[in-house]
Amino acid sequence: MREQGDPKSRFAAFLGKIGDFLLKLIRGEFLVFLLFLGITLFFWWSQTMNRYYNDIQMKIPLIVADVPDNIRITEQPARQITVSLSGMGTSLRKSGRRGEHKVLRVSNSAFSMSHGHASLSTSRLRDSISAMLPASVQIRSISPDSLVYQYANQLSMMLPVEFGGTTESQDQFFMERIEFSPDSIRISVLESDTAVHQVIAESGQIQLSSDTIIRTVPLRRDPGVIYSQDEVVMTVLSQQYTEKSVEVPVTGVNFPHHMALKSFPSKAVVTFWVKMSEYDRVTAADFQVVVDYNDIAGSDASNARLRIYSQPANVRNVRLQTRTVDYLMERTVY
Repeated sequence: MREQGDPKSRFAAFLGKIGDFLLKLIRGEFLVFLLFLGITLFFWWSQTMNRYYNDIQMKIPLIVADVPDNIRITEQPARQITVSLSGMGTSLRKSGRRGEHKVLRVSNSAFSMSHGHASLSTSRLRDSISAMLPASVQIRSISPDSLVYQYANQLSMMLPVEFGGTTESQDQFFMERIEFSPDSIRISVLESDTAVHQVIAESGQIQLSSDTIIRTVPLRRDPGVIYSQDEVVMTVLSQQYTEKSVEVPVTGVNFPHHMALKSFPSKAVVTFWVKMSEYDRVTAADFQVVVDYNDIAGSDASNARLRIYSQPANVRNVRLQTRTVDYLMERTVY
């Protein structure tokens, strides 16, 4: 015997069949609708592209190129040209594509320049724009119809980068040297500018330590000066120093050839700062402490002031602990 099933289940199955039928019907009609819509759009596009248009506006960005280094533009020309075009829709569409993706670059050599005034004629501007457009497109008008700018002559020079900060020593570290990369910067100033300019690296305060400091620092900006770049890389090298003292024999300088100096004491204590890595290399023989005959000639004083006559280049903060000595001048016998 055939099973009838639950009435609710049979009704639900019936509704499902009706829904499937309606969905197929709707899908079919929708596809037909899309087909006719596509055909309609195609015919509309074809008619639009084959129509002649009289006044289509297009905006083209403008750049003045190849400006020489000795010229500074003080009043810029127009940054954008508005062009009114005529032509078939297909050609204008190509023009629009070119205008969107291209910038009109006008060489500075095309301008007529005289006494700070540069100008580009309408005909030359029109020729430059025409080169960007299809041959079938005609230019009706250009706004502005010519280009002008104001300029001034300027000078260009290379200047060394100078340190414009301060250093603070910690744990007897002293600055060895500061390097900049690049070590010189090109600047441009107007010919009428008579000021003395410098290129200063604004590095702030540097805490000296055992580590090499590498930092990108900005350059100080002076009004009216154009810099080839805005910042430089600074490298600060420092060394740790320690204090050392040596006893240096006292000698005489500028004495007559028949006289010699005898001092009491015969040696002077010299104190200085030296790099820890070079502590043992610096000795008393690297210094010369003297009495200058010109300081004592004609004097009745029994003592003489000492001077440091020479010292090595790798020490700093050199000072005499012994400042004066008693002395005798002896006649030499040949």
